[in-house]
Amino acid sequence: MEAYAPEYIVHDLPLVVLSGLDTTEEPEAPAPVQDVLPGRATTTISSEIPPVTGERAQQLLQAFLSVADGSNVPWNGRGANGRSNIGFKIRTVGRDFKLPPKRADAPSSSGTSPPSSPTFAPSWTLHSPISPLTPASSIFPDGVMTPAWAAKHQTYVPSVFISVFAFSSDRGRNSLNDNQLKTDINKIKGQIQKSEHRTRFVVVLLTDKTVLEDPDLDERLATIRRATGLDPKNTLFLQPPNPSATELRTFVITLVTAVQSLSTEYYRDLTKHARRKRARGAVPPPTALPTRGASHPLTHPGWNVRYDFKLGVFAEFRQEMETAQRHYNIALDGMFSSEGLFETTASWSPTWDDIRLLADVIAFRILRCQIGWVNVPTSATQFWLRYKNRLKDLLDRRGKGSSNYGWEAWESRWAEIMAQLIRRADLPVFQIPQPSTGPDSLVDGVHPNFCPPEKQIPIGERLPPWELLHHAGYWYKLSADHAKRRFILARDMPEEDRTPPGMSPATKVSNRNQIYDRYLVPEPHLEMPIEGTTGGFKHWQDIVLKLGESIIEYEARGQLRKVEQLQLEVSRTLLHAKNYNQAFKVLRPLWENMAWRREGWWNLASEVVWALHECALRVRDAETYVITEWELYSPVFAAKTRYRHDLMACLTSFPDDEAAGGKHDISINTKDFVSCLSVTFTFSEGEGNVGEPLPSQIAVSSTARHGSAPITLSNLTFRFKGCMSEIRLSHEQDEARQESDSILYDCTLEETAEEAHKSRWSGTSDLTIHPGQSKIYSFPVIFREAGDVDVISGFFEINNDYFSLVCTNDVLETERRPSWWLKSGSQVRSKFLNRDSGTAIKVLPKPPKMEISFPDLRNQYYTNEPITVNIEVLNKEEEDTEAVLEVRLLGRSRDTLGFSWVGRDLASPMKEEPPLVDGSADVDLPGHLVGRLGQGAKTIERIQFTAPSEPADYALEVKVLYHLLSDRDIPISKTMITDLVFNAPFEASYDIHPRVHPDEWPSYFKLDEPKDADSTAAQGVAQKWYLRAKIASFADETLVVKDLDIDIHAIHGGATCDITKEFPLEDVPMDPEDLIERSFNIDCRKLNLEERRATALDLGLHITWQRSGSVSNPTVSSSLVIPHINFPSSEPRVLARALRSASVPGLIHMDYYIENPTLHLLTFELNMEASEEFGFSGPKLRNLQVLPMSRQSVRYNLLPLVKGTWITPQLRVVDRYFNKSLKVIATEGLKTDKKGVGVWVHDDEVPVKDG
Repeated sequence: MEAYAPEYIVHDLPLVVLSGLDTTEEPEAPAPVQDVLPGRATTTISSEIPPVTGERAQQLLQAFLSVADGSNVPWNGRGANGRSNIGFKIRTVGRDFKLPPKRADAPSSSGTSPPSSPTFAPSWTLHSPISPLTPASSIFPDGVMTPAWAAKHQTYVPSVFISVFAFSSDRGRNSLNDNQLKTDINKIKGQIQKSEHRTRFVVVLLTDKTVLEDPDLDERLATIRRATGLDPKNTLFLQPPNPSATELRTFVITLVTAVQSLSTEYYRDLTKHARRKRARGAVPPPTALPTRGASHPLTHPGWNVRYDFKLGVFAEFRQEMETAQRHYNIALDGMFSSEGLFETTASWSPTWDDIRLLADVIAFRILRCQIGWVNVPTSATQFWLRYKNRLKDLLDRRGKGSSNYGWEAWESRWAEIMAQLIRRADLPVFQIPQPSTGPDSLVDGVHPNFCPPEKQIPIGERLPPWELLHHAGYWYKLSADHAKRRFILARDMPEEDRTPPGMSPATKVSNRNQIYDRYLVPEPHLEMPIEGTTGGFKHWQDIVLKLGESIIEYEARGQLRKVEQLQLEVSRTLLHAKNYNQAFKVLRPLWENMAWRREGWWNLASEVVWALHECALRVRDAETYVITEWELYSPVFAAKTRYRHDLMACLTSFPDDEAAGGKHDISINTKDFVSCLSVTFTFSEGEGNVGEPLPSQIAVSSTARHGSAPITLSNLTFRFKGCMSEIRLSHEQDEARQESDSILYDCTLEETAEEAHKSRWSGTSDLTIHPGQSKIYSFPVIFREAGDVDVISGFFEINNDYFSLVCTNDVLETERRPSWWLKSGSQVRSKFLNRDSGTAIKVLPKPPKMEISFPDLRNQYYTNEPITVNIEVLNKEEEDTEAVLEVRLLGRSRDTLGFSWVGRDLASPMKEEPPLVDGSADVDLPGHLVGRLGQGAKTIERIQFTAPSEPADYALEVKVLYHLLSDRDIPISKTMITDLVFNAPFEASYDIHPRVHPDEWPSYFKLDEPKDADSTAAQGVAQKWYLRAKIASFADETLVVKDLDIDIHAIHGGATCDITKEFPLEDVPMDPEDLIERSFNIDCRKLNLEERRATALDLGLHITWQRSGSVSNPTVSSSLVIPHINFPSSEPRVLARALRSASVPGLIHMDYYIENPTLHLLTFELNMEASEEFGFSGPKLRNLQVLPMSRQSVRYNLLPLVKGTWITPQLRVVDRYFNKSLKVIATEGLKTDKKGVGVWVHDDEVPVKDG
């Protein structure tokens, strides 16, 4: 845009002049009005009232600029910072402002009349000072437009003139101040009217008191309004004193809103005036006819272009960008029409270039409307292409063609304008968001490189990519390409055309003016001067600048491959210009980070490396020169035929003062730069043992290009993690072997202790590597500690008198399997190892020879049993040892059992000090101290513990930790794990049946007072139950059961309970799977008659037993949980009991006890059903009433008719109160099945015979 006048390029904003605020100097003051719009008829707007000063004036000024000034906002219709779509261009002046003349000065008669003509005062038709009709205008007589016209409306003629006055309240001077204020306001209005400009006038009064403080304020304002004719809605504003920041901003926004409507009205008036002039259809008469040669006045199509351009500019002032675009399109089409300015103007005329300039400006303004406001990016790109092709066709037909440097310069400028316009428009699609640092930040994703087509373009229409609006980097790259072609065309010009005019014949100068297009470009002798002359256009700076801007855009969007390509082009340009310093600054970061090295684009990488190598030599950068020389050893880079690669002597090509300036320390990494040396480390095995030598190899292979000088390494080092620190080989020349074939060396390394249990190995060998040679260094290493060992890095160093180069390799693992080198006659060959990694090894402890055993360990133990375990330790090492024991008892849930050592007062795992086997006391190992054991000696240690109360499986882990007396630094350990199974020795099942309690129930109607007043004995309903336990042995040996007992853990429901044994106390041996039964009697009694809750018992069965075989075996008490027992006591029930008759053989007395534990009088209906199995005596059907909290019994005498079987008497009991059938419950000696309660008839009972 710099090639065009700023007035043509800047976005048109309504001009507002802010007068009356204290401004010492107007920022960015324009040129004086007389220099732009000449004429004597200027109008000065002035006031005798001094400007408003102080902090309040500055606050108002800053608020007005922050809200209304739109000079620096993006060129789009979205606004910025919440402002309205229309901004303003603000000029801040004092009390004086000069308006340009409306019409030009009348020409002098001497300049327009013949000398012999009579003298009289002619009547001139005056026009604007910059009109094509005014002789003094720069575009008289056939010019279309001048930048001065745009500057007139942008800078010198405001749409609104705002005057700020202080409106103070002083009762003694109010009248005088108001009169002076009215006078100055009317004076300014008269001056604006006199200037014939349509500028609107607004007054702002700053009061020092509010209406409440000064009641006369409203009346004074009304007087001023009547005297000045100002409208309080939009031309007179009053600001109260001491406003807050929010109030001040609100006031300014209100003022700007009013000013915006006035400004829009002002530019509509100008639009109407221009439209009326265009509609006249005739060319206005000039002030004077042209007298300069063959010049002719501006044609009618030219005037139409001028008016359409004005209409577009006025629409742009109103921010009606679609209207502006329409007028600009009409003006541009008029210029290119068959009768337009281009067709009617000679290409050699100076006016031709002015018309081209105006066409470019109009096209630029159309692009700005389409991109920033109308939002049609694809149409804008298509218009950009059409205009370029249209202009090229015009120049090929009527101009000087498009095969010259002038056209390429224009194409470069046209693409650059597009890039600058896209940047200034700040389109959302091309905005780069700020990176987010929060933990929940969204992924930025890929930044779009072009705008998608607008909705007006049909879906599915195939558009070529160059018709889409790309980001600014694309256009800067296109501009740089045309700048290169401009340079080529300028370079190819004949020398005679580039000779300065003073050194060439006039015919040659005239001829070159007919050939070369000089539109906005230097003449040929300045475009590309011949040798021996100075000055000229610096093409390389133009190309580099545009490529640099393109790089910024591509890099911001993450298009790094394109960035590298552009950086390479920049370096080519700089190298061609022999600017090695700048080229070095571009190439160095490109060379360090280029993706071409990683991805194998060796042609491009070679160009970068060779270019940087040359630049490093030119700028005397020794470090870069050495590294590039190191990379160029690799054959992947292109070779130069006459270049001798010699890393060790590469700095000898530097001047002596540079080479001797000090030794250079250089560090590189193989993952960042290409290396011609491959260095690997390999262990022969994947596992090793402490104290045993393990063969290892270091292999150095060279892939340097043929014919390069050999490289001598000063040292070669590998660093490890684990129990080894590093291995280092230093160079020692082998004079006996100088051949370049592959060699395998057997090296001897020396061990030095660097850290605790970390060893460092070092040795010497020949480290001179020839091109294509492999050298293998084989040696054993010994580990002093167990663990994992892995190579973490390897590096080698090259030292000479000029530099010290350290090359590090952090990635030693490769995708191939590791190799091991072997000698094969006079040659060496490699074989693949059968594992994934050759740099990692697992160092195992020294194989232990100490034996651990557990004599007398049982297959299983039983819960709650005290256990003693013997641990036997046998020394099978070939020498004496010192040992300690560590014992752990681990369960499945990671719980542990506590234990103690037999004969010790301390418990594991505390360190103990028992008497040593041999009496020595110098052992420093953690655990239970065993002491010194001679060769073949053994000792037994014992632990004791109690088995868990629940069945479980545990692991007994015994670890012996010892060292040989000859090598105390290497601890050796052996671990023995055995299973300990803890099972329950017994399992039990339980049967419970009700019994008839012999005691009478307490009467509900009689209160029995306890004999003892403090007695807490239970007085409620009593129940008796029978509990039978069946105990089975689950042991694998005979156990002796000594006693059984039931513990009451808890009683629920407000009752007491008493449990008694019903078996004799004796020792009962139980073989595996034996079964015994034991019975218990349970008596329960409620605490009182009002207790209605059910009774629940939590019981446990305790079995006291011991192992058989010896009476000294420990007695063990095992506990089994009895399932939760519930005794319902709040509902009626029926108990059945059978008694054998003592007087009548075979007669069975069947007693039924009906219990009523409720508080209701219940009536029961009893019905005994007849049966073929027995006869009975007693009522078949009866009703029985049972009082609350009582029981009654009913007896039936049964005479069985069968024997040796069960008979089932069916007694139906129905509770008539609740209408519920009661189930008959069997007591001891009876059974219950689905038929009912059964009674067993013995074989010896005589059944009754028929007849």
